[in-house]
Amino acid sequence: MIFDQNMTRGKLSAAIKKFRQSIRYHRDQKGDDRCWLDDYKLWALLEDTPPKPTALPPHDEMMARCRDFFTHRRADAADPIPADAQADSQKWDDDLEVMSEESLRLELDRLMKAIAAHRDMKGRPLTLEDDRTLYKVLPEKLTADFRLPPEGEFLGEEKANAGCPAFWRSHASCPCKHHDIHHWGPCSCD
Repeated sequence: MIFDQNMTRGKLSAAIKKFRQSIRYHRDQKGDDRCWLDDYKLWALLEDTPPKPTALPPHDEMMARCRDFFTHRRADAADPIPADAQADSQKWDDDLEVMSEESLRLELDRLMKAIAAHRDMKGRPLTLEDDRTLYKVLPEKLTADFRLPPEGEFLGEEKANAGCPAFWRSHASCPCKHHDIHHWGPCSCD
């Protein structure tokens, strides 16, 4: 998304809501719906993000990313919800109604910088703390549930048609040159 200094109040508010919704989607994934591929959907909001991968990397590389995700972005319990968290989703963006145009610009810039910081982490895998830092930009103060299925289900074959190996195999027989890596294969090649 291109940030234009001449955006109207309405466009600024709409852009902020779009960024917040993407962060919320990322935060609200649970169990085996949580995946490192969700990062690409979020990062795609920034115009300088390279396109999401559509060609499958080697199986060992994909599984290494899954192992890193399991190791560094998993918790044994959901994060506690603060007493001042706003559970009513209808109120999550109420703060925008009272913001000045300049405050809206600053809020959009803050969201973009938070996503860029998450995307641009180098030299180590992303962690729970990186995700928590990202989610703190949301006004509702809700926390994430970082629990994942047991290792044998998530990284192995303990549960039929589930887990990383089965997901990647579902794309192995796709006739498509470009894969929709956000959905189970085979791809429809549209």
